[in-house]
Amino acid sequence: MMSAQLQQPSEPAASPGTGAANAPESHGSSNGISFAPLVNRVAQSSSPYVRARANSPVAWQLLDNEAVSRARSENKLIFLSIGFLASHHCHLAHLESFSDPTLATLLNTEFIPVIIDREEHPTYDYIYMNYNESLNRVGGWPLNVFLTPELEPVFSGTYWAPPGGTDSASNEDEADGAGRPLDWLTVVRKVHSSWKDEESRVREEAQQNCIELARVISEGMVDHSSNGQQPQQAISAVDYTQDLDGELDLEQIEEAFTRITRTFDYSFGGFGQQDKFLTPSKLSLMLRATHFPTEVQDVAGPKDCTSISDSALHTLNRIIHGAVHDHIGGGFHRHSVTRDWSLPSFEKMLIDNALLLGLFLDAWLLSGGRPGDELAQIVKEVADYITSETMMSSGGGFFTSEAAGSCSKRGDSAMRNGAFYLWTRKEFDAAVGGENEAEVAAAYWDVQADGNVDPMHDPLDEFLNQNVLRIAKTHAELSKQLGMSANEAKQRITSAREKLRAYRERERVRPIVDTKIVTAYNGMAIVALSRASAVLHSQDPERAAKYLAAAEDAAQFIKSKLWDSSQKTLYRAYCDSRFDTSGFAEDYAYLIEGLLELYEVTADESWLKWADELQSAQIAQFYDDAPSTSANSRCGGFYSSTLHAPHTILRVKEGIDGSQPSVNSVSVSNLFRLGALLNDKKYTYLAKASVNAFSVEILEHPNLFPGLLCGIVPWRLGGRHWVSVGDSDEAMSLFHKAPRAALSTLRYHNPQNASSWLRLRDPSLNLTEAGIYTQSNENPATYRKINTSDMPWTQNQTAAS
Repeated sequence: MMSAQLQQPSEPAASPGTGAANAPESHGSSNGISFAPLVNRVAQSSSPYVRARANSPVAWQLLDNEAVSRARSENKLIFLSIGFLASHHCHLAHLESFSDPTLATLLNTEFIPVIIDREEHPTYDYIYMNYNESLNRVGGWPLNVFLTPELEPVFSGTYWAPPGGTDSASNEDEADGAGRPLDWLTVVRKVHSSWKDEESRVREEAQQNCIELARVISEGMVDHSSNGQQPQQAISAVDYTQDLDGELDLEQIEEAFTRITRTFDYSFGGFGQQDKFLTPSKLSLMLRATHFPTEVQDVAGPKDCTSISDSALHTLNRIIHGAVHDHIGGGFHRHSVTRDWSLPSFEKMLIDNALLLGLFLDAWLLSGGRPGDELAQIVKEVADYITSETMMSSGGGFFTSEAAGSCSKRGDSAMRNGAFYLWTRKEFDAAVGGENEAEVAAAYWDVQADGNVDPMHDPLDEFLNQNVLRIAKTHAELSKQLGMSANEAKQRITSAREKLRAYRERERVRPIVDTKIVTAYNGMAIVALSRASAVLHSQDPERAAKYLAAAEDAAQFIKSKLWDSSQKTLYRAYCDSRFDTSGFAEDYAYLIEGLLELYEVTADESWLKWADELQSAQIAQFYDDAPSTSANSRCGGFYSSTLHAPHTILRVKEGIDGSQPSVNSVSVSNLFRLGALLNDKKYTYLAKASVNAFSVEILEHPNLFPGLLCGIVPWRLGGRHWVSVGDSDEAMSLFHKAPRAALSTLRYHNPQNASSWLRLRDPSLNLTEAGIYTQSNENPATYRKINTSDMPWTQNQTAAS
């Protein structure tokens, strides 16, 4: 499902004899040497999540040479806690457990406690979450892992009862043999006892854990060893003009559709029968079904394609009407803890809203693109939220998230989960005012006197008598129930929404904002806002200009603050200053995608030039160019981290799409697009090789790889590649009204400017007559002017121009 190379973590500066090969066999913590007590070091971090633990009694360390050296010198296990600022459960863990003096003393004296922001270090999170899920069958945050001084996992878990709180609700998968929930002190003491009494066995099992983890996540990769010993081959030695053999074909898309329908929840949308995640990659693949080339639809079946696309639209409709939608302030929460979208986890993340914005754009265009549609309003609402003062830095760039918890009202000190978004019926009526309007609004959003949260989903009574807003009735249903016109019902709902928004802003404390500006997440926002700007250009020019300016400002911020042009290095994040953490493959991938969108929306070659530069850097640092032992394939694909990334035990190559598209699915799309825009055969070849790298697993589990499945289409069928010669406005308008489906690109060509960067990068294009041209897939050197058959989407769209 992905690839991994087992590798030794980078060696910290340490005294002779303290490395892995010379790990002490006895359990004496220091062999008679005394060490100064640990001191909390979180102030040295740039992460708001990590810095928030400055007053913790736990002497938190950073995962760096100093902490690892000390673990080896003192022969202690590392206790690693991974979380993020927006998470309410991470907040509770620090409030209820890590503040306990007994637990803090135990962690400080017998372990090296280390805290990590998962959004700063996604690779650490990915590796150890895979271990945790293999051990406990569940995931979540905070993720707590005990590691050897060589960073090999010994034991892990996500929830343990607070010290002295074993009567609390627990996770059945993390309980003792008698069914009682494990509490923190029990876990920590047992792990310490095992290390103290059976260190050799613990080390041996930890090493085996790493080997097994590398083996499992390498299954299915094309001809790839997991021992990291393959020789490297100069990537320039490949003949990029040759065709690439491979087993993948359009049938895998058909099989993916078949498997997706097996888990689809036809009652409530989404997948499965329990809690629901937003699954943007899967929904994107489903939406594309009716706009894929006819060859794909013929294989999958036209009726099945329509059904698949309709299922995605149904899911998005349920998401819009459900409680994951902030109906008052705009934007969407991270996921639903219930099957019917009726109770969210209240974090609001930039990545979720950026990815949803792209989905809503496609759904709106697929549905006709009419200005008055509900989807049109949702597109604007989400884009407004992303570009609001809450989520956008005044200097450019977008913040990471809003926390789930906040104080119930001004002056309170206690943080409550969802406090900013919940309403008692009494407070709701008082905020709306007017008995008739409150009655309409309460019926619309299902606000009840005793609350609308099912007690089954509230075992700790967090939401007793509270209401989370979700649309329970349409305007037409309200009209019939309350004896008024649908238009009057709509007006009263609009009025109530504005009153509730004003009350909330005036009386409540807004959740804490994580002000990290993460390169990858900003890339996602740049993509979505650029597209929204282009689509809304003729309908709402003021908003369109705002969205485009925000996207351009974010890209410029990253270029000035997080890109080292001399070293060709991108950095991960910024908060008051640049983080020391170098960018991961996903940072390059998502930013490149954003720059490609900016180029196609603005015709500004500078964005395309930077995308090309970043793509070369990503290939140099992350591409797997180890030679294959078979005649017709190479390993291909992108690792998430660099070869010698610090303190990294596995080098992972992700292909499965989860809450965000995998780095390889985005990189494949980028390579295909750049290959077409620049007439660069190397990029196109590497795109195909990267899809092919995951072929064994795609053949077995195609539904897990929706992003890479989209890469099969241009591999086998080519794409839609337009060139605009002196007709950029019309080309831009027509091009961006198409829902995303097969690969498409738009290049701007000025025959009068022979010295432009793009003409020098690709001098082969010789079009001179004004017009919009499309490239022949059979003969890429041939172009013809477009006609109505090249724009089938325009036949069903009635958007105002």
